Amino acid sequence: MNTSLNDGLRTPLWTPSEDSIRGSRMFDFARWAERRHGIELPDYPSLHAWSVEQMNEFWQGVWDYFDVVASRPGEQALSTSESSEAHTGMPGAQWFPGARLNYAENSLRAARTRPDDVAIIGEHESRAPDTWTWGELEARVASVAQQLRDLGIVPGDRVAAVLPNLPETAIAMLATASVGAVWSVVNTDFGPSGVADRFAQIEPRVLFVVDGYEFGGSLRDMTGSYAGLLEVLPTVEQLIVVDQQPRDKVGALPEGSLRFSEISGHDVTPRYEQLPFDHPLWILYSSGTTGKPKGIVHSHGGVVLEFLKALGLHASLGPEDIAYYAVATTWMVWNMLVGILLTGSRIITYDGSPVYGGPEKSLELAARNGATFFGTGAGVLAMMQRAGVDPM
Repeated sequence: MNTSLNDGLRTPLWTPSEDSIRGSRMFDFARWAERRHGIELPDYPSLHAWSVEQMNEFWQGVWDYFDVVASRPGEQALSTSESSEAHTGMPGAQWFPGARLNYAENSLRAARTRPDDVAIIGEHESRAPDTWTWGELEARVASVAQQLRDLGIVPGDRVAAVLPNLPETAIAMLATASVGAVWSVVNTDFGPSGVADRFAQIEPRVLFVVDGYEFGGSLRDMTGSYAGLLEVLPTVEQLIVVDQQPRDKVGALPEGSLRFSEISGHDVTPRYEQLPFDHPLWILYSSGTTGKPKGIVHSHGGVVLEFLKALGLHASLGPEDIAYYAVATTWMVWNMLVGILLTGSRIITYDGSPVYGGPEKSLELAARNGATFFGTGAGVLAMMQRAGVDPM
């Protein structure tokens, strides 16, 4: 190998300042762990080694450091009720046995302490942004959750959605989690066959759809897709339409469907089903390159802790942050975008084209909203690079 090239590969592109390191939540968590356990964690490698060598202490530490909301905290992080071979391997590990909690309750905890702070900004191509506070967000979640309960939805039932990246999509997911039902979503670019490949196998009782949305400067009326969706999903008992377009711009809604605007504005006391740590939260899917997409189930407790670790520690997000992921709902990173609410950060959603108004659209949205955190996929970055966009 060329020596100069090899040396170049060893040279960091960027190194954080000492102030940024000491101001991070990862640094603070390490000091917290040192005080609690009487250990020394002078650098990141030592912290990482402790996290994998002392799994009980580490994951209990994540729970306690972020003060997870639970009606019952669990006996311990990792079960020791069976032989070591049975409980520490995969599959078979039992995490936080006895714990009872709810993902949505943890996501909306800021509504209790900062109800008037902005929680979500919903950006669109031409319409003015929607801005909802933590108090308004929790109220809408509670109202939609009550509607699901009125429809007979109980823990374990499946609720599916064909929706773009809207604040209402986050509300529908959090309402589903509040009830203890299991959520699954794909973006609006999926036709009936693609939807059926995923949702038919989970047999949803409720389906959320959108009346229309702007993309690339034109309005896409989605009302004509409902019949095909219901045909391939015969288990659906109730269609709920996120109605955000003028009624004269989209088709009529099917008889018996519910308008989101009419079920999300009731004054309802928030209620969160307390569920076992491993109770299913949502279903994601494999890519489908080796046959039909395969369902991947994540749990309430597992997602709460993993997102607090990934977004709270690694990304160092907190109440002072504003976060934006350029993402569609089919990609699991949409789940991470909504998961940022767990850290108390404000999030930005966007349901339009990533190049509307120019290839720098994603950066423009982040800059205009003062985002302190921006995430996207390689495709968006490559597209901006080819267009000559200079983020500086």
